[in-house]
Amino acid sequence: MKLQLANYYLQQPTNTYNASFRGKDLLKMPKEEVFEEIKKSINREQFIGAGASAKVYKIKDTKYCVRIPDICEEDNYRNEFIKDLEPFDKVNHIKIKLGAGATVMDYYEGKTLFPLQLYDISRYKLQKEISQMPIKTYSNLLHQIANAIDNEMAFDRGAGNIIIDTKNQELTIIDFYKIIDSPIPTSPLKDTFYSLTSYGAETDTAKKIAHKIILAGIEEFKPNVIPCMDIELFDFKDIIKSTCYLNKEASGEFLNNLIKNFEDLKVIKKKEITDKSYASELEQKIEKVKKAISEYYF
Repeated sequence: MKLQLANYYLQQPTNTYNASFRGKDLLKMPKEEVFEEIKKSINREQFIGAGASAKVYKIKDTKYCVRIPDICEEDNYRNEFIKDLEPFDKVNHIKIKLGAGATVMDYYEGKTLFPLQLYDISRYKLQKEISQMPIKTYSNLLHQIANAIDNEMAFDRGAGNIIIDTKNQELTIIDFYKIIDSPIPTSPLKDTFYSLTSYGAETDTAKKIAHKIILAGIEEFKPNVIPCMDIELFDFKDIIKSTCYLNKEASGEFLNNLIKNFEDLKVIKKKEITDKSYASELEQKIEKVKKAISEYYF
């Protein structure tokens, strides 16, 4: 059964971490010392959370955590120590693969929306904080998805698969899956919106989140910028149509014109990549779609 990594982060530890352990990075320590630090961290105090088939613990005084599958007996994780990782492992923040499926992973401060259900006030508060994050935060999120696509992986969208760090204004995806089918079955903008608003979000908050996701996508279309992924993967049409319920007053004609403007933006950007004489036309189109999308949501 596939374990959703998001389920690990059901609570936020109160202890802080240092960039290194006793002056040395954990990953550079001899494996027996690493095993000992893991053993000392498998306790209630360092427990972060549990998924469908594993538990995760913060490795004390480090920037890492360890995932211990339920099938792993007491010391079975000591059976392997693999640092030679596949792209799939690296994209999913794995640093070392251990025995019985155990792994040492990057640890990220923050929370997820997973344990916060519909009509939960704390959920709405967290989503509001997400909506107030800068465009740069959303751009970074798209770049994470783009990096996964480059490695033939896709974002496993879900309420618990994005770590939300309100202090540092960061959003970090913690679960990607291998793409088997072709073409790539992913809608980065729509999937991001779904993950940040699933289980319900207040209308004004949802509008702001959708607006910023789209603006982050538009950033990739600026003159002299090479988009982080194939232009056709910027699913402006999909996210606009899937969020039309947020603006019931928008007429069908307005919606169709808005979508057409975004499709035209893609065409112009494709031309600008190879012919910089289209830069001025591109800038004008960007300003036009920015104004239109703002009117659509607000």
